[in-house]
Amino acid sequence: MLRRVRQLVVVLFAVTLLTFLSLNLLGDPLKSILGPLYADPQVRAQARADLRLDDPIPTRYVRWLGDALHGDLGRSYNSRESVSSILGKRIPVSLFLMGYAQVLALVLALPIAVWSAYKAESWFDRSSTTASFALISVPNFALGVLLLYFLAVRTQAFPARYLDDTLFDRVHSMFLPALTLALPAAATYMRLLRTDLIKTLQDDFITTARAKGLPSWRILVRHALRPSSFSLVTVVGLQVGALLGGALVVENIFSIPGVGKAVVDAVFRKDYLVVQSVVLLIATTYVVVNFLVDAFYVVLDPRVRSVRTG
Repeated sequence: MLRRVRQLVVVLFAVTLLTFLSLNLLGDPLKSILGPLYADPQVRAQARADLRLDDPIPTRYVRWLGDALHGDLGRSYNSRESVSSILGKRIPVSLFLMGYAQVLALVLALPIAVWSAYKAESWFDRSSTTASFALISVPNFALGVLLLYFLAVRTQAFPARYLDDTLFDRVHSMFLPALTLALPAAATYMRLLRTDLIKTLQDDFITTARAKGLPSWRILVRHALRPSSFSLVTVVGLQVGALLGGALVVENIFSIPGVGKAVVDAVFRKDYLVVQSVVLLIATTYVVVNFLVDAFYVVLDPRVRSVRTG
């Protein structure tokens, strides 16, 4: 575990360094900060001195990292609002969307995977497998537009815009965006769990359970499901990256005021500090979640722990 912690620290250092350097590759940030005043050499020189942009890059990196660790990510070039304040308003919305999508994905995937494994090679199994391939192949933006058109515009079963007046409004208006993210994830989970369940059902301990006369459903749910879920736990954690990327698209399709909407708006306004902060947030979240998933996987499956310590 100590080795994994050291690796985490090294990766996080690399993430912060690359994120910091990326801002320096986008040109002079003073163009966005000063606007028309950038043409005035005196104003430009004074702003450069105030922001200490002439300091060596290592010095600026250490100062920026120290500020970031204390929650100071700078100020938006456009609104002059604290970037931490901007993200503080947007992060809960994005987390709600991603959590909603993850719950929907698991609720959809688990029963379908279990029933497909139980009825392997049946018409239900073949149909669900075909549907999962189709859902994985459809891009988020296309799926989102289709759901928005048919379930919001045509049938008006769900609102076409984000509402947050009450908890019910939030859950109701977030259903289509969450479903857009959940369907491809559910297809991935279903295929993985189905395959692992079918493989587990061929193991010796399952044969022993059958010889004892245990009902098939009990063998499937109580004896085969847990050892078949180890890979699923890892993929659910890794899916956070896909959900983060998908949220960037979905939030803009459904006009949800989350982190994805904030970063796209910042790109069009050339608000580089907001873009940099969101990139840092997404990359750090992905790295930390992967570390936690790996640690949880070791706890969940003692065989992995014995291999790594052996």
